[in-house]
Amino acid sequence: MKMSTKRRLKGIIYQILAVAAMIFLLLPIYQMLITALRPSDLPWISPMPLIPEKVSFRNFVHAFQLVPRLPRYLLNSFLYGLGVSVISLCIAIPAGYALARFEFRLRRPLMVFIIYANMFAPIMLLIPIYVIMKRFGLINTYLSVILSGSIFTIPLSTWLVTSYMQTIPKDIEEASFIDGCSVYSAIYRIILPMISPAVIAVFIYAFITGWSQQFILALVLIKTDQLMPITQGLYQFFSRSSVRWNEMMAAILMSTAIPVVLFLSVQRYIVKGLTTGSLKG
Repeated sequence: MKMSTKRRLKGIIYQILAVAAMIFLLLPIYQMLITALRPSDLPWISPMPLIPEKVSFRNFVHAFQLVPRLPRYLLNSFLYGLGVSVISLCIAIPAGYALARFEFRLRRPLMVFIIYANMFAPIMLLIPIYVIMKRFGLINTYLSVILSGSIFTIPLSTWLVTSYMQTIPKDIEEASFIDGCSVYSAIYRIILPMISPAVIAVFIYAFITGWSQQFILALVLIKTDQLMPITQGLYQFFSRSSVRWNEMMAAILMSTAIPVVLFLSVQRYIVKGLTTGSLKG
């Protein structure tokens, strides 16, 4: 068998495996979609058909009727994700600049610590976070969830910004210093526009991570229904005797639409920001 034929066969096999893996990953989402579009008055059958016999959008309307505060929960989740992204950027940009431009003795150990700190799951630090937030009087506030969520996004955000800044020649900054720019002015006017793909990648990463971690954090830090994120608000579709699966699936689709649309709109910047640059010794 010729080498070109072997490569072609190998490529076909890889494509088949990729399509099979994609179908396996997307099957639960497809099941959620057809459940949201299935009229709630139809009897449940097992197994559920892959092609719905009827399609209706009433479940999306009924979801707001069953849970009137659903828009409030969506807004809370958006504010939590946005706050985590802003704090992550405000810390990652100056920290990344310092790690990329200045040489000091603890630079390598600090970079290792940053990667190590990214391995902690929120549930591992939940009790210390609660104690700290209670001591500062931040329990049951937006700021408690935002600050707690940013703890888990700042390490990787700093690492990404540092990696990208190391690809920018120092001569550009030195030329700006000669023209009279200060360090802060050079960062704002020159560095930030050049690392915009990394900034967008960090923003979306922090937003999606902050969105996904809201449930476990709000479960401990939020006490009032007014501040609940959408992940907790979905529990109101459960009752003692039944679960409104159709309406809940519709609400989940609406809640996931925000991060998905945000991700797809800047996808090319995210790929560029994640793949460009590498840590130098």
